[in-house]
Amino acid sequence: MILDKPSFTFALGAVAACALLSPPVRAAGCGQIKLDATDAVVAAPENHKVILENDAVRVLEATVPLHSKEVPHTHFWPSVFFEQTSGRDEPWKAVKIRWSEGGPAKGFPSSDHDRHNLLIELKNVDCQPAPSPELPATDGVTIHDPNISVVLENPYVRVLSVRVPPGEKEPWHTHTWPAVVVYFRLPPSQRLSPDGKKTPRAELKEMQVTFDATSQPLHSIENLGKVVYQAYRVEIKPTTKVAVAKLAR
Repeated sequence: MILDKPSFTFALGAVAACALLSPPVRAAGCGQIKLDATDAVVAAPENHKVILENDAVRVLEATVPLHSKEVPHTHFWPSVFFEQTSGRDEPWKAVKIRWSEGGPAKGFPSSDHDRHNLLIELKNVDCQPAPSPELPATDGVTIHDPNISVVLENPYVRVLSVRVPPGEKEPWHTHTWPAVVVYFRLPPSQRLSPDGKKTPRAELKEMQVTFDATSQPLHSIENLGKVVYQAYRVEIKPTTKVAVAKLAR
């Protein structure tokens, strides 16, 4: 059984495998969550691959092929959990996105289907969230464009789905917070700047995960291809240096 918050499903995508149970006991303090030998990457390295890590996040690609074994392990940090719901021969064509509290995972003695997930683990969840700021009028959500939508939000993250139809451009906008940016595939495109600069981007045929360490200035994306441009921004909200009063349960 998976103890997660409500999910959101898209036509596009791919991600990992693990029945996540109740969260682990976490040390009191801000930024004090410590890993041990039960951590997923240590205990089940055949199934968990670190594809990006910094002081704010760790991104894991998790796979458990059909009939293969995954040993018990722990996810110490909560995560934005991308689950591939399309078939193995259509990687990330359909994806479900949800918040996972993390915790011990039983693993699988013999998985009953191919599992492919992506976990954007948040390292700051033992710190209290900062007060919500007033977002600028240019923020990607504030502009109320129907192709930029919030698919998951809580005190620590805001996850945006960004879509640009073929031949179209986004309205000018900014992004307020740092973010993990997930692309499963992309048509050729170009980034437009207010000064007239155009930065081309070639077609992307496989998953790519990047990190925007700062807010993003005014810009627009133009889709030069024949399919929808689709990106997901896992925006990291600011936290205080005050420890969360109660994390263990």
